[in-house]
Order: sequence, then C-alpha cells, then structure tokens
Amino acid sequence: MTLNFKNLICIKDCNKRELHRAGWIMKDAFTLIENGYLEIENGIICDVHKGRPKEKSIDHGPGVLMPPLVNAHLHLELSALKNHLPFNRGFKPWVKMLLEKREALGKEKLMKQARVSVQDLLQSGTLYVGDISTLGITGDIIKDSGLTGVIFHEFLGSDIPAVFTRKNESVSFSVAGHAPHTSSPQLLKALKKIATSKQLPFSIHVAESDDESEFIHGKKGSWADFLTARGIDFSSWDIGSKTPVSYVYDIGLLDSSTLAVHLLNVNEKDMDILARSKTKTCVCPRSNWNLHKKLPDIETMIQKGIQPALGTDSLASCDSLNVLDEMVFVQKHYPNLDPCTIVAMGTINGARALGVEHMTGTLSKGKKAQFLYLPLAGLNKKNLLQRIISND
Repeated sequence: MTLNFKNLICIKDCNKRELHRAGWIMKDAFTLIENGYLEIENGIICDVHKGRPKEKSIDHGPGVLMPPLVNAHLHLELSALKNHLPFNRGFKPWVKMLLEKREALGKEKLMKQARVSVQDLLQSGTLYVGDISTLGITGDIIKDSGLTGVIFHEFLGSDIPAVFTRKNESVSFSVAGHAPHTSSPQLLKALKKIATSKQLPFSIHVAESDDESEFIHGKKGSWADFLTARGIDFSSWDIGSKTPVSYVYDIGLLDSSTLAVHLLNVNEKDMDILARSKTKTCVCPRSNWNLHKKLPDIETMIQKGIQPALGTDSLASCDSLNVLDEMVFVQKHYPNLDPCTIVAMGTINGARALGVEHMTGTLSKGKKAQFLYLPLAGLNKKNLLQRIISND
C-alpha cells in the first residue's frame, strides 16, 4: 500500500508574502513544532514560527507540513522494465536480461514510461532526484517535469568519453561510473576528475554483489566471464586482493563529493574508509533484498557517523519509486532505528548526497518554499514520526 498526500504543495518563485499553518511543522527530521506556521516571501522560507499567525494564513489542517522527499538514486530509464525481470535467478542473469529487454523495448517506450514514473514521483511527494541514465534519455523529461536534482550520465568499459556537464540551480548534469567491476580505473578516475572540475557530485555503484566482490578481489569468477563475453578487456585493470570500497578509495574516488550507492558487501574497515573520507552514501534496501536477499548494515553505518540517503534504484528491481515505501521497508527491517533517522534518510541526507542541502532537506530559513502536507494527526512527535514511516 502506498501512502498518499492529501495535498502536495510546491511553491516556486512566489512574488508575495504567505503564511502556511498546520498542526505540526517538521522543521527537520529531529525538530517538530506543534501548532506552527511557515513565513514565506519570494519563494523562500523567511522563518518558522510556533503558534497561530495573527495575519491571514493558509491553514492546511491538523496534519504535518514537512520537507520534500529526496530519491537520491534511481534509474528512470528502466521504468518500462517493471515486472519484466525475475529476481530468483541470480544477479548476473538479471543484468543480462535487463540489457536484452532494454534494447528490445527501444528508446521511445523507455521514455514514455519514464514520463509516467516522473508523475508518480511528484504525486508521492518526491521533488528531488539523483537519476542515473546510461542512454542519456531522461534529462529533458526531468527538466520539463519540475523535478530538481542531478542527472548522472553513466559510463562503463574503458573508453574515456567526451561528456557534457552543467551545474544548475534546478537540474544539474554530472557523470557517474557504473561500478568498479564494469569500468576501468582509468575511466573512473577521468569521470571523477570531470565532476570535480565542475564542482558536481560523482556517483558510483559500490559493493552491490558477491560477483563484484569476487572479481575485484582476484579478476576471476562468473563476472570475469561475463565481461569477457561482452568484449570488455580488464587485463590491465589494477585490481586484486581488495574489497570494492578499498579499491575505489585507493584510486582516489572517495571524498565528500562522491555518492557511493548500495554498499551491501562492506566490512568494518570499509565503513571506516567511508566515514574518514566523508563519502556520501545511498542505500536501496528493497532493491537489494529483491536481487540479493541481503540488506545493507545501516545501523553500523550510522554508528560510524555515516548518514546514508535513500534510493529506490529502478522499477526493474523494485515495485515503486516512492521514498515513503522505502521508509516503510526500512522501519520494518530495521526496528532499532530511530524514526527520526529514517525520515532524515529520505530528506536531509538525500539533499546532502546530491549537493542541494542549501535548497531543501529541511524547512528552515533560506530554503526554497517547497513542502508537503501529510494529513496525519499525531498525539506527539514520536507518534507522528512513527505513523509516517509505518504507513499508518
């Protein structure tokens, strides 16, 4: 079941002063104000107040005004593959079928379904995304929809491409290396350099599968056979006797402007590397469970000071792109996590991961006047947050 919003409020470039009141204001995941209101002018939050405004205001009801949701990792161009791929045959067969079916569908069908998914995102309260596109077909779709975030053009193999990047207040265009087991170290370092030169985030899938870990450790296994069959020569790749995280760290990819996604196969040393390098992280638990029957160790990440964002991956590996659905799954499978932490993963952590925390992630002074109204009446802060993450 998907939790829906009564009203999705998205105010941009408002040229007048407005006051928006609700039973609760979620300033951030850890700060809820009962009976409060937002003061807005010229599309920016001027202040957050407690109490009822004396001036004319827009009263949304007893529920909660909260920051927009952030889906920090998704593949919109794979939306047409929903229910087309089985999850029970292993990761490599899934990848092989994905590539075949994506090719068979063609760009027109892929783009058509991506547009549908964009509308689903907006209706479920997601206004910010980190989209991965191998084919480069989602840029205009996202830009025209009103979504904000980063579009990562993804590359794999060994050839270093000529790429287009642009930093923008609404939609930025950056680059991503697919993964350490599909992209040469030379390509990954070149892509990271391109993103850094434009002050853009760089994204990469890391430690997602057993096949990846086996290949990085010794250039062998079923993934080595798969790359060979696809004509990718990895003989010169300087890998071996390492974990995927330690490998990408050693070649200079991990720092505060890199977004490492999945992190399913990581040990304590890997987490120390991620924490020390201040690498941004994103987990996609539903996708991981469907494809690998494993879950990332979110609790230890948080203990290490890592603040993971939430992503849904694609409809090829998950049944929705709704961040609320991801929160519900996390609450069910990680019952020891504080509800505040789970909400932060889908809001401010995602904003930081994409480098848009100056615009969104919290309802605080100076942020864009974009917010959601959720028609839940909580008796107290704990009850309200619990209802949000349990779809109650």
